[in-house]
Amino acid sequence: MAYEPGEIKVFNPNKEISKEITLEILIRHRDALKQARTGELPNIPMDQIKDNDRKMYQARALNLIVAAQREMITISRPIIFYTSTQKWKKKYKEEEEQKENLFDKENNDYNRLMEWLDFLRHCEKAILEADKTKSLKDDFMVTKTKGNSAEEYNELTSNFYEMVEDLESSYEQIYLIMLTNKIVSAGIEEDEELSYKEKEAEAIKRVVEA
Repeated sequence: MAYEPGEIKVFNPNKEISKEITLEILIRHRDALKQARTGELPNIPMDQIKDNDRKMYQARALNLIVAAQREMITISRPIIFYTSTQKWKKKYKEEEEQKENLFDKENNDYNRLMEWLDFLRHCEKAILEADKTKSLKDDFMVTKTKGNSAEEYNELTSNFYEMVEDLESSYEQIYLIMLTNKIVSAGIEEDEELSYKEKEAEAIKRVVEA
């Protein structure tokens, strides 16, 4: 089967799991990110969504994005842990070497993935705190009134836009780790003449443009 450049592919021994789990998560992330950017909901025309509701849907999408990225990590971490430990054992064959170069201190894909998991936990905590506290400084959406009238309107804060940007970056990095461990593919043709850095740059370009 031929694949077009930029097409999402999944690498998994069980094709049904690949289709039903991995791809489904990536699609949900795509839809959640679209909701955060536009407030659009599946199967509902934009002209039928009121502006106040649209802003509310955008703010709610933050939780959906975080949840999807956490699932990306959950399905990937066993495979990435295995491949990272195998590389570590190959690099440090002797027991004494392994004691001097602990796995959890290594700069490897698994540890980087766990750093992104910590980042997502921080995002979850920030969203929960914003809902609990009375202060508006940590909120992602605030409700205001127009002038002296009682008419209310919703407004997204700088916290919202900053978190969306951060989550776009975290998605890119998590996807790249999945990509280098052959859990997913951006549809890039393999070329032995390309250096690792060139392949990485091309992968980033494909992910950003997807």
